[in-house]
Amino acid sequence: MALLRFAISQWRMIWLTTANQPLSDSLRAATGIDAESISPGDFRELLGLCDELSPGLKKSTPWLRELTGYYHVIAKLEKAFRTAQPAVAKWASTEMRACSRYVAVALDQRLSVDVDRRAAVRPSQGVACGTA
Repeated sequence: MALLRFAISQWRMIWLTTANQPLSDSLRAATGIDAESISPGDFRELLGLCDELSPGLKKSTPWLRELTGYYHVIAKLEKAFRTAQPAVAKWASTEMRACSRYVAVALDQRLSVDVDRRAAVRPSQGVACGTA
């Protein structure tokens, strides 16, 4: 049981560390979502944007499938305890926001890589055109 608790704690620390990474302005430009105002409810929208802007992201991002399942479980907890146990609901909302930030960071990182790739290709294409 202790080993299972340790494994869960490690998994949670990994994705929380990612979720706390800074977000670039390019995320806002590409998605319209401001990094400072990401909310628990943005999770589904961000997943949808992953499909639109970077279709391979869901398959290539570590822990995204597990995090999606975790988000859905926590969302049910938040809904169930919203009126009966506000402290539990507040904790759940905080967890859901962290899940949303994880998806935003993963999307932001992928968008940055895509921009860098395009920028790296552009100069070499320009040189080839200039020599022809």
